[in-house]
Amino acid sequence: MTVASGFFFPEAPRWRDGQLWFSDVFGGLVYSWDSETGDLAQQASIPGRPSGLGWTPDGDLLVVSTIDRTLRRADGTVVADLNPVSDSKINDMVVDDDGTAYIGNDGFDLEARAPERPAQILRVSPDGEVSVAADGLRFANGMVITPERRLIVAETWGRRLSSFAVSHDGSLDDQRVFAELDAGSPDGICLAPDGRVWVADPMGRRVLLVAEGGAIGHVVDFPGYRPTACVLDDTGTRLFVCTAPSIDPAKVQARPGGEIVVVDLG
Repeated sequence: MTVASGFFFPEAPRWRDGQLWFSDVFGGLVYSWDSETGDLAQQASIPGRPSGLGWTPDGDLLVVSTIDRTLRRADGTVVADLNPVSDSKINDMVVDDDGTAYIGNDGFDLEARAPERPAQILRVSPDGEVSVAADGLRFANGMVITPERRLIVAETWGRRLSSFAVSHDGSLDDQRVFAELDAGSPDGICLAPDGRVWVADPMGRRVLLVAEGGAIGHVVDFPGYRPTACVLDDTGTRLFVCTAPSIDPAKVQARPGGEIVVVDLG
C-alpha cells in the first residue's frame, strides 16, 4: 500500500517517535510522515542532495549532503566537511548512540560512468573530527549497528553485506562478510528484531530478509519499481519501503514518481 507519493527519489528512511523520516535526494528535501494522521511535513532543505539521516544524543537531526560532501544539521549548519578525506560523493549514514556518525561514499563517479574505485566508510566523531574508518569497499551504501556492536554495510557493487566490530573508541575492525547475495544490488538496509537484515535491492526489484551466512527468509517483489531503502516501524510488523521508477538520475529528475510503500508483515 502506498502511503505517500510525488517524490523524485526517496531514500534513507528512519523510524522515530511514531513518524517515518526520509530524504528526497533529487528533490533536495527531508520529510516526516505521521503514521496516525498521515500528514507529511517538510523538515529540512538540503540543496546538495540529502541522503543519510540520523540524530545526535540531544535530538538534533543530522543530514548527509551528498554533492558538497558535508554533514549538516536540519537548519543547514555544517557539522563536518568530509572533502579532505573523500574525493567521491557521500551517501548513507548510521549514527551511533554517542553521536558518532558513520558515512559511506561511492568511491567513484557513478553518474559519469567512471571506472569503479574502492569506497570508504568515513567516521565523524561527536566533536566533528573526520577520519577514514574503513576502506576497500565496493560502493558503501546502507548501514546499521547491531546490539552486539557490529556495523553492517551494504556493498552495492560487491553484492554483499559486510560487517565490522565497533570499538570503544569508534574505530572499525574485524571485517567479515555477513552475507553474499547471488544477484542484485544491496542498497538501503534495516535491522530486523531477530538480527537478520532487510535489504532493498533496486536492480532485482525486491526487498529481501537475509540472515548472517546468506540464507534468505523472505522476499517481497516490486515489479515495475526500484526499491531503494527500507525501515521497520517500532512494532517490527510494518516495513516501509522507498521506491522509485528508475535509478537513472536523469529519468527520476524528469518526473516525481517516487513513493513510500508499506508492507504488512503481521
